[in-house]
Formats: sequence, structure tokens, C-alpha cells
Amino acid sequence: MDKRVRALWLGAVGIVGAMLLWEVIARFGIISEASLPPFTTVFGRLLGELGKAATWGATLTTLLQAAASVVICTIVAVPLGILIGRVPAADRYTRSTIDFLRAVPGVALVPLFLLFIGATNEMVVLLASFVAFWPLLIQVTEGARSVEEQTLDMARSFRLGARVRFFRVVLPATMPSVITGLRLAVTVALLVSIGAGLLSGAPGVGQLISVANVNGDGLGVFAFAVWSGILGIAVLSALRRLDSRILAWHYARTRMERTA
Repeated sequence: MDKRVRALWLGAVGIVGAMLLWEVIARFGIISEASLPPFTTVFGRLLGELGKAATWGATLTTLLQAAASVVICTIVAVPLGILIGRVPAADRYTRSTIDFLRAVPGVALVPLFLLFIGATNEMVVLLASFVAFWPLLIQVTEGARSVEEQTLDMARSFRLGARVRFFRVVLPATMPSVITGLRLAVTVALLVSIGAGLLSGAPGVGQLISVANVNGDGLGVFAFAVWSGILGIAVLSALRRLDSRILAWHYARTRMERTA
């Protein structure tokens, strides 16, 4: 069986197993249904909510917030990460600042962003951009730093200019790390977009969860939480497909090196 097919089957078995366990725990009263509704009940409620335009509007808003955040942090993190990774002085001058800022929890910044921006789409995008920026920056920096000097020396021996070396050597060698960082950034941006809406009431899926919670609608909270998980799985699956297409050359080279 192909490794990808096997991984898909194992993932599906894990999800189905978790749903069955959830159903058994709720149905047999291990945890009261008031605290943990059965999965079938939650899923039925979710299907009902998916028939409403408001749910799809909130979903689109959250996806656009996450996408905008990733675009912003990519524009900044990729060139900055390559600079830090290739220029030792830039690494020395920025290391302590980066270590400090990336340690700041995004949740702690929600009140600050609310104070200055308000519960708006812009607030969610800026907060998600800030939090998603750091894993992408770290990955790009490490990727740029790991470019083999022998490869660069060979490029210099062919009298390739700095610009050509960057686009033909440094950037391709850094791309696997960039893609890995983007996968992390997208995941973080989606989580923060939902979480920011939940905490602040900003538009999106998080707002739906918040409203259900305020109204004492526990079943609705579970339904939208499950929907958030489904969105995450769908986005990650799409990213894996994109990853396998963009970096097909990299994976082929890795397989050749392992078999050599």
C-alpha cells in the first residue's frame, strides 16, 4: 500500500475512533450529556447550522482573515529570515529581540489590540499576523543558514553574480524551510483568527462560538468547535497537497540520497 494512502487510512481510523469514543462516553453517562453532548447530536446540530448563510459568511470571514495574515507575515518574514540567516551580523543584532517578541503569548495581546483597534477584522488580521510571523521567520532563517557553502563556492567559481546566486542557489535551497514555515504560519493564523473572535467578539467563527456560549447554548458551542476542527483539517490537507507539488524536486532528491 502506498505510504500516502496508508497515512490517510490511519488518519481516518483515528478520527472515527475519537468520534466513537466521544459517543460512548456521552451515551453511557461517563460524562453527563449536559457537559458533553453525544457526537451524533453535535454533528446533527452542525449540519443544521451549515444550512444557514450566517455560518458560511463567518467561515469565509475567518478564512480571509487567516489568509491576509499569512500574506502579511510572508512578505516580511521571508526576506528578513533570509537576511538574518545569511548575514551573521544581522543574526547577532536581532536574536535577543526575536527571542523576546516570539515568547509573548498572542492571547495576552488581545486586550491591547482591542483597546487601540477594536473588535474588527483589522484587529484579528494584525494579531494573527504577529503570532504567525515568528514560526515562519525562524524556519526561513534556519533554512537560509543551512545553505551549503560548497554550493555557493561552486557558483562563485562559475562567476555567477550575487543576484544569480540568490535566485539559483540560496532561494531554492531555502524553499523547503519556507514551505514548512508557511504550514506552521497558516495553522497558527487560523487558530488565532478563531480565538481572537472568541475572546473579542470580532467577526468570524470565533464570534459564533462566543455568541452560543453567552446564550447558554452548549450544543452550539460544541458544533462550532467541531466545525473549527474540520476547517483546520481541510486547510492542512490542502497545504500538504500544495507542498508535495511545489517541492516534488526536493522530495525526489531526498529519496535518491537515501537510496544512494
